[in-house]
Amino acid sequence: MMAARKQAGPGKVTPLMRQYYRIKERHADAVLLFRMGDFYETFEEDAKRVHDVLGITLTKRSNGQASDVPLAGFPHHALDTYLPRLVSAGLRVAICEQLEDPKHAKTVVKRDVVEIVTPGVSLHDRLLDPKRSTYVAAVHEDGEDAGVAYLDASTGEFVVTEVSADRIGDVLQTVQPAEIVRVKGAARPDGAQEAIVTVLEDWVFTREYAEETLLRHFRTHSLKGFGLDDLSIGIVAAGAVLHYVSETQQGRIPHVRALTRLAPDGFMALDPQTKRNLELVASMQGGGAEGSLVHILDRTLTPMGARMLRRRLIRPLTNVGQIHRRLDAVEALFASRRLRDAARELLRPVGDVERVAARAATGRAGPRDLDHVRVTLGLAPAIRGLLEAEECETLRELGELLDPCPGLLEELRMGLVDEPPAAIRDGGAIREGYSPSSTSCACSPGRARTSLPASSRRRSGGRAYRP
Repeated sequence: MMAARKQAGPGKVTPLMRQYYRIKERHADAVLLFRMGDFYETFEEDAKRVHDVLGITLTKRSNGQASDVPLAGFPHHALDTYLPRLVSAGLRVAICEQLEDPKHAKTVVKRDVVEIVTPGVSLHDRLLDPKRSTYVAAVHEDGEDAGVAYLDASTGEFVVTEVSADRIGDVLQTVQPAEIVRVKGAARPDGAQEAIVTVLEDWVFTREYAEETLLRHFRTHSLKGFGLDDLSIGIVAAGAVLHYVSETQQGRIPHVRALTRLAPDGFMALDPQTKRNLELVASMQGGGAEGSLVHILDRTLTPMGARMLRRRLIRPLTNVGQIHRRLDAVEALFASRRLRDAARELLRPVGDVERVAARAATGRAGPRDLDHVRVTLGLAPAIRGLLEAEECETLRELGELLDPCPGLLEELRMGLVDEPPAAIRDGGAIREGYSPSSTSCACSPGRARTSLPASSRRRSGGRAYRP
């Protein structure tokens, strides 16, 4: 892969290319987008892949005394255009950024990978379908039993279960992950026909490492609080998928705050043929959503609602008590047009705060993301009051679960202008005279301190909001 370096020898490679090769060695299985000024550049085999997928012109760059190396690149502001095409082609993409201002660099500008984007792990809006979850799953088998864990990096949803090995396909067909993590040498699992399979070393799939990974991330001394003590195989799968997502996000996944145990007997497993014949999420005619049951039923006003509706259609409940509770809520909404209209009017301005929260936690949220949070929190008290006033117990309980986070709302109202720009680098996002020096908020569950950084007040500041 690095023929030019071998041909030239380590002493004849330019300092810039020496830096590139050092970073590329750590990410040999990914296309490395190497930031150079206003461009992302790729070299050698990566350049050829980018040329094939994107149709970008393949050129050459001088590498010291070595032969010229193939090069292909595009402007950094076009990342949102080209990244989805690379990932859709099944490629892992490592994004390498400049970590210092070139004007202040004494030698080669410091660079490093800040994120690895894969088919199953991404926080970029252009790569995510707002109406469906994007999961990466891990499968670990031990004899006749198996553990399956899946995680949506864009929302923090993290679920684990154990099933018999012959039911792995049932779980995967229900979850429909975009990517599956397996131990080296393991066969492709049933039910993963459309997913990308990524192989990890066997030490990742050990009970000791998996438990250590989970305890370190959740900062607990045991997994008893999650009710996972008896899921020894499931814990291995959960540790493996958490390890993988953490590696891709360079350890920045604080929004993954809970691990839920899935009771496989609580849902009806639907095989692909059944879902296809019933046309639950895709029409038999063209294979698209139009004409399917979800297309007919989906009148949701928020992306979170659309994703929940889809999950509930492909995971029918089998617990009679839960079915009745859900039906009671549906009946209450059906019987009261006043309630329906009021709820829809309140939900109409709500953005995808579930994914915005993940971007904020990982330092990727922009001013308009924060505006979505401000609008939603401002509506929360009215939504809560509307539900708590109903006779239906299920709706009242849903209302009680809503936390308006008054401290955070107040901070956003004080610090953010009424109509913020798309990016913090555009300037004008912070309200004139705002000072974050003593601002804090308390939001349950848990307490979180957040402040709008001083760097965000500068027109030239290019950093996203970090809570």
